[in-house]
Amino acid sequence: MVDRRGPFFNRPISTPMSTVRQPRSTNSIELVETASATGASHNQYYDQANRRHTNNQGIIESPLVHLTDEELQEDVISFWRTSLELVVDLEELLRAARVAQNIRSYDEVARYKGPKTGCNEVGSNLPVQLTEEEKTALKAERDVLFAERNMSIVVLTVSLAAFLQGFVQSSINGASLYAPEFGLPNVSSNRSNSTAQDGDTTPQLDDWKLGATNASPFFFAALLGCWLSLPINDLVGRRGAMAVAACLIFASSLGAAWCSTWQALLLVRIVNGVGMGVKAVSTPILASESAVGFWRGSSILAWQLWVAFGIMMGFAFNLAFSRASSPKLTLQLILAAPFVPSIFLMIALCFCPESPRYYMRRGTSSYNPQKAFKVLLRLRRTKLQALRDLYLIYKSVQLEEPSNLDVENQGGRVTHGPFAHVKNYARQYKQLFVERRLRNALISSSIVALAQQLCGINVLAFYSGTLFSGVFGRQDPLAPMIYSLVYGAINFVFGLPAIRTIDTLGRRKWLVLTLPVMCLLMMAAALSSLHHDQPTRAALIAVFVFLFAATYSPGMGPIPFTLASESFPLSHREAGCAFAIAINLLFAGLIQMFFPSIYARLHDGGSLGLFAGLNFVAFVLVFLLVEETKRRSLEDLDLIFAVQKRDFVRHQVTRYLPWFFRHYVLGRRKEKPSLYVDLIWNGPRAHSVLGGAVGDNIDTWNGFASDAGGHNASGFGGDDNVSPSFPRRPSGFTGLDSAMRVSEDSNDSAHR
Repeated sequence: MVDRRGPFFNRPISTPMSTVRQPRSTNSIELVETASATGASHNQYYDQANRRHTNNQGIIESPLVHLTDEELQEDVISFWRTSLELVVDLEELLRAARVAQNIRSYDEVARYKGPKTGCNEVGSNLPVQLTEEEKTALKAERDVLFAERNMSIVVLTVSLAAFLQGFVQSSINGASLYAPEFGLPNVSSNRSNSTAQDGDTTPQLDDWKLGATNASPFFFAALLGCWLSLPINDLVGRRGAMAVAACLIFASSLGAAWCSTWQALLLVRIVNGVGMGVKAVSTPILASESAVGFWRGSSILAWQLWVAFGIMMGFAFNLAFSRASSPKLTLQLILAAPFVPSIFLMIALCFCPESPRYYMRRGTSSYNPQKAFKVLLRLRRTKLQALRDLYLIYKSVQLEEPSNLDVENQGGRVTHGPFAHVKNYARQYKQLFVERRLRNALISSSIVALAQQLCGINVLAFYSGTLFSGVFGRQDPLAPMIYSLVYGAINFVFGLPAIRTIDTLGRRKWLVLTLPVMCLLMMAAALSSLHHDQPTRAALIAVFVFLFAATYSPGMGPIPFTLASESFPLSHREAGCAFAIAINLLFAGLIQMFFPSIYARLHDGGSLGLFAGLNFVAFVLVFLLVEETKRRSLEDLDLIFAVQKRDFVRHQVTRYLPWFFRHYVLGRRKEKPSLYVDLIWNGPRAHSVLGGAVGDNIDTWNGFASDAGGHNASGFGGDDNVSPSFPRRPSGFTGLDSAMRVSEDSNDSAHR
């Protein structure tokens, strides 16, 4: 066997520094003692694990913060011996772990543009000397969208899965215009102009049958498909679950083409719905777990963006199919069309890597750090980044649950048997409601998932043909199909601005900015229905509906699935994501079920006005209850969601709203209040090598940020969850003049 231990193994382990070394020159960065040299005990481990469940002081810190350099070396050696000895040199893993522990300082080294003076070069006395390639890669992962190599195949696979989802929705929409062909001749939109003032507008039995037929895939996606994603992901991974979903949609699409009754179509769509549910959970998780944390949102954005593109192309094909020789043939082509993109998805899955985090789940049969490393090596630009991310995932999974340490001490023992698996799944769902960190993530992701349905966008996606048929007062499906195509195109094109900005502007800010505008536009469309001139009324409603879709696309469009896939820890990711997406799909099914009847009663104006009010409700819920998650690693989000929800609400109402009024209305320029203390990117500094104090002094810093009035910036959570004197490495090194910068990654994160 080849010895891959490297030269590090042949020299003694160095001891951690006990004093602060003086800077060698004005171009150097020195290690600062901020951690105790005592050994890491079991109590310290459990204390930090507890902070990832109950973070009353709002401190955001690295999972490596409690380790001294000696303890870090010991932990790295243990991990290497048990998991990576045959594939990685120990010195390379230790090097990556040191970079992970002090990522801010190495980022500053990578960005330094001053003069290089040989041995006095900036960072020359650090434990790790970065190569030029590594410096470029570290800068690019924060600054350049999709800078990581081979992420393109992941994004392509996610895009094809999303395209398939949108194409299926357009298929359902288009088939509704041909309801008589599968035995439903008395649907309201096919009888007469539903906005007429006379005649019977009572919902007919066929309206309910059409609603049930269209709702069945969404009901069964929510009630069966999403929940099945947990065992399927457990057995075959995210990529395997997507393949199962593609096969189900392939089979159900072909079967739907030969259905001649609404009952048969309903049964076939149940199979389709199971596939949709499994895919809707697994696909965003694959994107979120593969992407680098700084640009995770843009990677998951591919889901909603290409759902919109799939809707647009589905409408285009529906329009082309409408020229077929008979309505029956048109219906068959519309129903069968989704089988084509399902084939392309299955082909793409053959080349797409599995999620690296899937192989890092302790206590499961899939646990294999060597495979995780190989995937990360394929996805990241340098070996340093791959090993750094691998080690951070390993340590974060340890801290997710204290029981993970016991599992590790038992050699990663895996529980077998169907009853044990069922018990484990039940335990996961119970913990979603019991543990604060999980419950907060569930509340936030479920609210946004619900808000997407409350805003009324899926009324336009599923029933734009029916709606525009009523608006135009025509039974010819050509005109509503054209307008549906325009709607789909707008939904896609205006989703493009969210690329990059979903990670720079943020998820929460996009929602808070767009929901009020959506409310006003939907209300304007509702009021336009009062106009008596039919062509004018139709034009006004169409304009406001299209503006509504344009506003929806960069905000409420991509964020529900983004938040659902990133908010939960690895141990509960499938369960939490399944719950949030099940709520989204369940209410999509309810809208499918009841909208024909609602429309028959309320007509254009009443239906649109109802959803205008629901948009306002969604805005209030999002503002009060939804945290920001931008530019954080998946593992850092444990600390965001571990803050009490009532403290978050109180911060929004008592601190942020008054600041907003004073800042934007009264013109008083004061620092924006923050609920969180970021020790990863905005920690205290000991001194600047350029001279003088920089920021907070480590000796006097008490663990809290201060607002303009000198008060505790956390404002809440008075118990001693984290002692300010607890050994931690907030930055690890002294810095350059850039130490004064305020990171957008933290100050704007998680609360605004």
